[in-house]
Amino acid sequence: MKNAIILAGGLGTRLHPLTHVVNKQLLPINGKFIIEYPLNTLKQMGIENVTVVLGGTHFSQIVGYLQDGSKHGLNFNYVYQNEPKGIAHAINICRRHVLDDSQFVVILGDNIYDTTVQWNTNTAASAQVVLYDHPELPRFGVASLLNDKIVKIQEKPKQIDTSYKNYAITGCYLFDQKFFDFYKKLTPSPRGEYEITDIIHQYNDLGDLSWTVAEGLWTDAGTHESINYLNNYFYSKA
Repeated sequence: MKNAIILAGGLGTRLHPLTHVVNKQLLPINGKFIIEYPLNTLKQMGIENVTVVLGGTHFSQIVGYLQDGSKHGLNFNYVYQNEPKGIAHAINICRRHVLDDSQFVVILGDNIYDTTVQWNTNTAASAQVVLYDHPELPRFGVASLLNDKIVKIQEKPKQIDTSYKNYAITGCYLFDQKFFDFYKKLTPSPRGEYEITDIIHQYNDLGDLSWTVAEGLWTDAGTHESINYLNNYFYSKA
């Protein structure tokens, strides 16, 4: 498995006014740009080729920084998402760049893991999600497990059913080529997007979804509060 997709579009509205002038993924955390953290996660997995999904108005800044990827030890190509139509749509427009691999990785450009993400190698499932034991589950998509199987997936549930073991679904996924067949069955959600959770549901309905749990720290860097938290976290580890 050598191919991955990183989603680096979006307007970063929660980070205004900073993102009026700079791409969110180029804001600094502990002396590095945000995007360097998910790129490092991909490198630790052995990924070589990365398709960068761009969007918004400051996409040229990302291209100018990443260039062809050689300074990062990776090969980059770029795809532009004209409208914010959701994560599943962003992955679908990258299809031609991942067709030569049976499986490929997707990671959100603002998701930060401070330890190596280890895929579950003891499963025959075609897709996997990275989960995290988070104390504030209603903020996230939630996977509920029973007998080591995902039995329910909910988007930001208001109440958590404690009869299950519940985890936050983080922004890192492993898919096979069935993803693109599943995508053809999607319709836009009420917010007008093609939702990644609808893809995950299709894998799970076939019994073809597995999971792994991220250790250490996981968070996104999508708000001023999370960036401040991450800077303090890494400073305290130094």
